[in-house]
Amino acid sequence: MAYTTIDDPSAYFKVQLYTGTGSSNAVTFNDTDTDMQPDFVIIKDRDSGSNSYVTTDAIRGVNKILFTDSDSQELTDANRVSSYNSDGFTVGTDGSTNTNTNKYVAWCWKESATAGFDIVAYAGSG
Repeated sequence: MAYTTIDDPSAYFKVQLYTGTGSSNAVTFNDTDTDMQPDFVIIKDRDSGSNSYVTTDAIRGVNKILFTDSDSQELTDANRVSSYNSDGFTVGTDGSTNTNTNKYVAWCWKESATAGFDIVAYAGSG
């Protein structure tokens, strides 16, 4: 496998810590590197072990939620993550992504063949 040198990894991956507000909240990456609109985001509430990881992506739609730690089916919910922005994302009012004063971590990726991360849609036949 050939490897590519990436001059600015922050153009493809960022980790963001934030504190919930309880109301719609634009989370902006607080680094000074390149802006990045994420295509794949995983959020975890660091204060509540009972909240699932929230996983969203740009291919299925930002409001389409998957739970990687349960067998729950895909959920459509704009109150968890409502948009991907040019330098971050916006969370709604759901407690799994935005309880007032709770602390969260978000892992954010930019889809890029250069960085070796692609999101692929597949529709099965049965």
